[in-house]
Amino acid sequence: MGAVRKALFWAVVSLLVTVIPMYGLSHIPGLRVPLPYWIFASFTSGGVSFLVALRLTVQSERLRRLNEELKSAEAQLKRAAESDHLTAVLNRTAFLKRAEAHHTNTDGWMLLLDIDHFKAINDGFGHEMGDRALRHVADVLRESLRSGDLVGRLGGEEFGIYLPGAGREKAMQIAERVRCNVESAAEFAAMGITLTVSIGLAQADRRMAVSESLRNADFAMYGAKHDGRNRISLTARPGDPGMNGPPRMARPRPHSAASRVSAA
Repeated sequence: MGAVRKALFWAVVSLLVTVIPMYGLSHIPGLRVPLPYWIFASFTSGGVSFLVALRLTVQSERLRRLNEELKSAEAQLKRAAESDHLTAVLNRTAFLKRAEAHHTNTDGWMLLLDIDHFKAINDGFGHEMGDRALRHVADVLRESLRSGDLVGRLGGEEFGIYLPGAGREKAMQIAERVRCNVESAAEFAAMGITLTVSIGLAQADRRMAVSESLRNADFAMYGAKHDGRNRISLTARPGDPGMNGPPRMARPRPHSAASRVSAA
C-alpha cells in the first residue's frame, strides 16, 4: 500500500469517527447540526488527518528504508570482517570461530590443504599469478564442498576445511575431489604451471579441541608433502577417538596409487 493510499485510509477512518457521532446527535430533538458544522468537521477531520497521516506515512517509509540499508551495511561489514580479502573465503579467526560453534554439536573432519611449490609459482611467474592460484583454489573449494561445510584461508597458501557431520569415507571423497579439481585446472596447465595441492585429514571429535584437530590435520598434510605431494593423507595419533589402524608413523604409507591416499 502506497503512502497516499495509507493516508486516505486513515483520513476516512478519522472522518467516520467524527461524522457518525454527529449524525447520531443530529437526530436528537433540539440538537440539529447545521450544515456549516458538517463542512467544517469534514474538512478538519478528513483533510487535516489526510495531511498528517501522509507525512507520518512518508517518514515511516523513509525510516524503514534507512533501517534496511543499515542492516545491509552491517551484514556487509560483518562479511568483510570475516572474509579473507584476496580469496573471499573465511579468514583464520572466523573459520576457527565457526568451526568451534559446529564442533560443540556434532563430530566432523578437519582438512588442511597446502598449495604445492607455491613459492616457485610466485618466483617464476610473479605474485599476481600466485594470487590467481590462491583465488582458483578458493573457487574450487567452494564448488567442491557441501552446503554447510566451512572453508577458510589460514595464512599464506594454506586453507582449512571443516566438514561437520561427515564420516571418514565422505571426508576422503571430498578431499580427493578437491585434489583432482585443482590438478585439472586447464588455465594454469596452458601456461606451464603445475598446480596441485597436498591435503591432510584428521577427525574432529567433540572430545578434542578444534585446535587439536587442526594440528592433527597439519601433521597429516606434511605427511602428504613428505610422501611426494599432490595427494591426500590420513593419519592418527595413538589413542585418537574413532580412529582405526596403527598409530601414526613418521612416514605415511601409500594407501592407493590411483587415489594417491596416504594412511597410517
